Amino acid sequence: MLAIHAFTVGGIGLMTVGMMARAALGHTGRNVFAPPAVLSWISIAMLLSAVVRALLPMALPAQYGVWVGLSQLLWIAAFGAFSWIYAPILWRTRIDGRYG
Repeated sequence: MLAIHAFTVGGIGLMTVGMMARAALGHTGRNVFAPPAVLSWISIAMLLSAVVRALLPMALPAQYGVWVGLSQLLWIAAFGAFSWIYAPILWRTRIDGRYG
């Protein structure tokens, strides 16, 4: 079960954030090679969420509930920060003036 969480929370979650960030920048006429600096912190929070959820319960199983809760908070913080930063990018018109 922990391996599934490591794959889904870490791999799929991190890949989803990365793909949404690149698509949001590219489809709004922004440079995909210069994302907002906070994207690094969002990625770190997602990675830490996976580590906390998958590895710490193996090391300290007595605090299982704490690790799950902390992982949830990190995951929510990562997607919340992503939404906070990228929603205005997606709401505005393209910066290059092109249609779309």
